[in-house]
Amino acid sequence: MPSSIIHIADAKQDFKLVFNTYFKPLCYFANQLINDEDLAKDLVQDVFIRVWRTNNRYISEKSFKAYLYLATRNICLDHLKKKKKHNHTSLTEKIESVESIDITNEIIKEDVYSFLEGIINKLPDKAREVIFLNMNGLSNTEIAHELNVTVNTIKTHKRTAYQKIRELYGDAYLILLLVLTESLKM
Repeated sequence: MPSSIIHIADAKQDFKLVFNTYFKPLCYFANQLINDEDLAKDLVQDVFIRVWRTNNRYISEKSFKAYLYLATRNICLDHLKKKKKHNHTSLTEKIESVESIDITNEIIKEDVYSFLEGIINKLPDKAREVIFLNMNGLSNTEIAHELNVTVNTIKTHKRTAYQKIRELYGDAYLILLLVLTESLKM
């Protein structure tokens, strides 16, 4: 977001910018909570409908991001509670884990991932594809199978990616590499 104060429903292009900035990370977050990608998208869309209906609210970007994550968590929590009530299933543990989520940590994870995504988007096409697949948890063998190439080719693309990151970020390369490696564990 370009400024520190945003006007949520000022105009359609502002809303579109907000939607394009936050939809994907919120869907990822919601999917972690409810383990249903399509439902996560629907619930996040519901959050954005609520945002659209809140006319003329001026808030800081950080507050807005926290609001979006809290709203997403709450809508997922409501869904789980309804599911538990209607199906008489034991979702108590899942509900408790969703209730205990630290939104600040989720926002930090999203910020780090967005930063990494910006770095990775500067890589050559094949190296970028390999790194994104790796960040999604695929092993070298799985990536090689998916891209129909050899494991050595995957290793070469990774080496190219790391060299390019080193060229772009110099001494910060090791920190970025550490963050990239840790992102695989998120």
